[in-house]
Amino acid sequence: MQGRPVGDVSVKIGGNAHGPVAAGVGHVIRVNDAERDAAVGTESGRRPDLLAAHRVVVTTDVQRSSSRNNVGQRRMRRALEECVHAGAAALGVVEDSFEVVDRGDGVQVVMPEAVTPVDVLDTFVEAVAKALREHNAAASDGYRIDLRAAVHVGYVDRVSGEWSGTPLVHAARLADAPEVKRALEEDGDACLALVVSDAVKRVVDEGYCRIGPAGYRHVAVLVKGDLG
Repeated sequence: MQGRPVGDVSVKIGGNAHGPVAAGVGHVIRVNDAERDAAVGTESGRRPDLLAAHRVVVTTDVQRSSSRNNVGQRRMRRALEECVHAGAAALGVVEDSFEVVDRGDGVQVVMPEAVTPVDVLDTFVEAVAKALREHNAAASDGYRIDLRAAVHVGYVDRVSGEWSGTPLVHAARLADAPEVKRALEEDGDACLALVVSDAVKRVVDEGYCRIGPAGYRHVAVLVKGDLG
């Protein structure tokens, strides 16, 4: 992450994600390059399509979001946008390279090509957690945000402005896993539960990240479509 330009980061919520279902196992933690992109077409005002782009993806879901009324939903979305903005700013990415997709009760982030899993765990997640803690400290109980986040890495495609690929669905399934919801529910002090895929866990196990394997609570996560 040396030498990356730093500037104002605009996080825009909107869009949809599509992709087939994939399965996997993850691990829970409480948080207190040559790219192989292929440009296959460009239109005015739209980014070129990308095939087999190797990216880190992050999916988030707000715990108990359905219990909020319309006012609560609006405040939740604004607060979440600010937290994601804080994470992007901490990474120091250029404004138009940080791509966020609205998931209703959360967001999906496709990281810029230069951002590694280490950057995401050590910088992005920590900044989001810090922003969450600050929000919760100032908010009433009814507007507190407890967030589940999953980090995965793999090959994704962007066609006609839409991201797709099994890593996106895999991360979404991990963030929505009952075991992750329960881990966050049972710890009243935690504001964020992070689940990492096996691919990202290997990076942690190699000792690249500030929080090593001992800092994780190991939980078997069975997600939709898991045949094992």
